[in-house]
Amino acid sequence: MTETIYPRDGDAVTLRPCPPWCTQSRHFGGNEPVYAEDGFHHYGPEIAVPTSYRMFTDHDPESVVKVILKAWTNRLDAGPGPGRIELQLATTEYNTDAYVELTPDQARAVSSALLELADIAAGADTEST
Repeated sequence: MTETIYPRDGDAVTLRPCPPWCTQSRHFGGNEPVYAEDGFHHYGPEIAVPTSYRMFTDHDPESVVKVILKAWTNRLDAGPGPGRIELQLATTEYNTDAYVELTPDQARAVSSALLELADIAAGADTEST
């Protein structure tokens, strides 16, 4: 599906094709002003991993770690940039600004570190019982 945007300051722009993993059918809402030099994100699958932490009380929303595939397109008429993995600390109800964007190699390094530490933590749990 092609998406045509009508910026306030120029001619209509037909966005280039999305990456095959992009799950959005539209990248801009109908009410927001768009300018020819605006950029936008392509968003792909999102995975929320529940954690055991609650912000202040048992009634607060549960915290999650969100892992989101995305790519930045720096202008309406540009193709999508390289894919990045956003790692976000959020809650089950709200997204936050507490995130990092990782290249695929950085995501693999973080994954490797998490697996290594998980093995150590699991061993420590076994030793204490």
